[in-house]
Amino acid sequence: MVGITSYGAYIPKYRLVRDVIAKTWGARFISGERAVANCDEDSLTMATEAALNCLQGIDPKSVDGF
Repeated sequence: MVGITSYGAYIPKYRLVRDVIAKTWGARFISGERAVANCDEDSLTMATEAALNCLQGIDPKSVDGF
């Protein structure tokens, strides 16, 4: 099959409350929290986790790309 047949995502588990950000920067932000990467989570690690999530239930040998 040609085209996008699956997708994956990865969101770090740690959270930072936006009020802490507002206190630091002195501005008011939207309430809630933000996902924050841990010290060992870089963009390549998160992309790999998203790719593995995308391939769940799919035989990796069936994936072809150019």
